[in-house]
Amino acid sequence: MNCKHACATIIVVIGMLFCCTFLSANSRLSANHVGKLTLRENETIIVFAPHPDDEIIGCAGIIQECLAKHGKVYIVFLTNGDHNQFAFKAYTKKIALTPTDYIKLGEIRRQESTRSSNIMGIPSENLIFLGYPDCGTLKMWENYWNTQKPFKNFFTRKNFVPYLDTPLYGEAYLPENIENNIQHILEEIKPSRIFVSHPADQNSDHRALFNFVYLALLDCKNIEYPQIYCYLVHAKGWPKPKGVFTNITMKPPEPMCQRDDWVSFALTRTQKDNKACALDCFKSQLLGKKNWMFSFVRTNEIFQQISFTMLQNKEIPEITQEESLKRSKVYNLKLGTDPDGIIFNLAFDKKLLEPEFGVKVYLYPWRKDIPFSLMPKILLQVKLDGKITIYDNEKKIALTDILVDKSNKNYIFKFPMEILANPDAVFIGGETKISTLTLDFFPWQVVRPN
Repeated sequence: MNCKHACATIIVVIGMLFCCTFLSANSRLSANHVGKLTLRENETIIVFAPHPDDEIIGCAGIIQECLAKHGKVYIVFLTNGDHNQFAFKAYTKKIALTPTDYIKLGEIRRQESTRSSNIMGIPSENLIFLGYPDCGTLKMWENYWNTQKPFKNFFTRKNFVPYLDTPLYGEAYLPENIENNIQHILEEIKPSRIFVSHPADQNSDHRALFNFVYLALLDCKNIEYPQIYCYLVHAKGWPKPKGVFTNITMKPPEPMCQRDDWVSFALTRTQKDNKACALDCFKSQLLGKKNWMFSFVRTNEIFQQISFTMLQNKEIPEITQEESLKRSKVYNLKLGTDPDGIIFNLAFDKKLLEPEFGVKVYLYPWRKDIPFSLMPKILLQVKLDGKITIYDNEKKIALTDILVDKSNKNYIFKFPMEILANPDAVFIGGETKISTLTLDFFPWQVVRPN
């Protein structure tokens, strides 16, 4: 029995055994906020994948549909996925792995994606492996602009792309290089649509890739801006139910499903079978995760559509983190703008007892006439014990210039436009921490000041 028939048989049998349990409950889920995604003939799309396998998990149906309609598909891999130590140890049956082992396993994951792409029908020359550090790209985004000091991968012990068979071999692990590479790809291919990892994904490389792609689009010249679709891979308790349920419709996780900018693409039976076979190529990742990975073989794939119109002036949504280690409300953060600056209203939960608990907020402004690496990189740190520090590229900013009001555990900060270098747009993100331990994050977003 060949791979395609074997995978199809497994899906049908397991699906018949368990699908009925959840089908009636799933049918009650509202689809009012999910539109329909269709592709035109002869489109060119780029799927940006943080790691090998994400392109299949999120976009296998879309890839097949584009090719069936005589279009072109390119896959751009941010990393070779060389950081997954637990999967690698299970796959190699080794207790300890060397830096050379991690590089070899990054090459294995590249080969796995090449095989899975062949099942999809993508020519190997349309696969672009950048080779940046797995589990390091968000750190590069946050901390390494204009430093000339490359990030060092803890597992491979390299601070440059270590893969000999990639065009970027030897490229330093610097965020400027990532953005330049992606910008060059966009300007050369000129896609009509791009599919990229979601900024709310729990995996840090997924969030970083969204930022780098969006930044590269802002800096692109002489292209028509493509439509942007974000696919989600890692979210708490999602997708539901976990396992092979090919007749169940996937919907966005709560509370994200309340937004009206989600779209769904319906897969044919053949597309589902091919997606399952493609996922089965990732032998190095399936041990202990097969149920979860095959949870994405459903009747549809879903995407949140992002548009450059978001850079028009609009109200910035309230951001709230509602979970701590004790599952109590942690803080409430509201963002706003006025003609003179960006305003943060931060209120801590008064029941929190850990004085080391804190919030980090990043403001990275962008201007079309100044390189992003030379723009301010603002970091605001607020701890529950009342300690406040503000940095611009690791240089302290006087608190008197920023803090507007402080009352008990409520703070109002205003960042004047001059401090942000009078930007055209601002990347804003943040995270909650206890000491150096990251508890949670709120997704990066791009806003335009009034």
